[in-house]
Amino acid sequence: MRVIIISGFLGSGKTTLLRRLLREADGRSLGVIVNDLAELEVDGDLMRAAHRVSEKEGTLVSVHSGSISGGQRGALASALDQMKQTGVKEVVIETSGSTHPWPLIEEVCQHSDCQLATFVTLVDARAFVEDFGSGQELFRQLIHNQDHDQRTTANLLAEQIQFASLILLTKTDRLSQEDLPLVHKCLEILNPEAEVHKVVRGKLEPALLLDQDSFSLQRALTLAEPWLDDTALQPGEPTDYDIGSTVISDPRPLHPDRLWRLFRTRLTTGIHRSKGFIWLASRDDQVLLWNQAAGGIDLELLAYWRAAVVKDPLGKLLSEEKAVLATQLKEAHPRYGDRLNELTIIGALEERARFVKELEQCFCSESEILHWESGGHFEDPWPTNLRQVD
Repeated sequence: MRVIIISGFLGSGKTTLLRRLLREADGRSLGVIVNDLAELEVDGDLMRAAHRVSEKEGTLVSVHSGSISGGQRGALASALDQMKQTGVKEVVIETSGSTHPWPLIEEVCQHSDCQLATFVTLVDARAFVEDFGSGQELFRQLIHNQDHDQRTTANLLAEQIQFASLILLTKTDRLSQEDLPLVHKCLEILNPEAEVHKVVRGKLEPALLLDQDSFSLQRALTLAEPWLDDTALQPGEPTDYDIGSTVISDPRPLHPDRLWRLFRTRLTTGIHRSKGFIWLASRDDQVLLWNQAAGGIDLELLAYWRAAVVKDPLGKLLSEEKAVLATQLKEAHPRYGDRLNELTIIGALEERARFVKELEQCFCSESEILHWESGGHFEDPWPTNLRQVD
């Protein structure tokens, strides 16, 4: 089996790229392994919703609650064995953003039925400019870490770039053209061997990912040399970089204005990523896909809650369709129906604890819930025209 690894730091656009790849790679025998750091399977759920790979057919494996370069490395080996049984010719592995390249490469390459063809690393261009000074701040942190014998997320990001055989620079449409030459120069210093391509919203010719054999194990072994003699030092766990996750699951509506103000004023660089599914008191019919990476936030329309659809506000449902929806909602929450907020917050321990506490204050109070139930108005500063997830 040919294996293509899609790597990259938290929020760099890996899932967007993979979903588009699956849409456009018709006729290819593909299997997908998706890794989520937290117990909430956001990326796995999005792959299932795409209906192009499935667990029933054995072409989708979701590995969650840990990184496949650390505690879930054994689960990766099992997933590769499962893919072999299905007979797929190519396997795409989407890593969690906290995954270190070397343990992952080692696991794939020691599997007798696998050929690691391409190691792709996505780099969020906007975050690279804003959080790492177009790369200059990244180099400063790397020098500091070397002098003080420590490792931080700067090391993880740099090594994801260094191990790549192909680098995809994402979100370049959100930058001025003056920023790009310096970003390219920094990437070239970190990895002079890899091709670099710009990608906007995952738009990429599938052949660039699937038809290359650009990965060099010898080069990877040279980069991994510091860890080869002492496997105990392998940097595979997210905790090595003070990266952890907290899952919030709450059926109460989120207050749109408080949520807006929280993310506009209280988001720090220690909150690397938040993602999941939410509902707002002002839009109680919409299942919203939440994506935050560094200072950027995307809100997209994913679907509609059954609890709202069953009321049939447009009068378009047949009585049989209403009956089916009512049956599906029978075990749902008596007050909110199937509406539920499920969010993963990923970041440094202290900042994550502070932010999660403040996020919990964004859920509506009892008086606000009564206001919602009576059809009351809520101030909503979020964009009204949302892109629908395809």
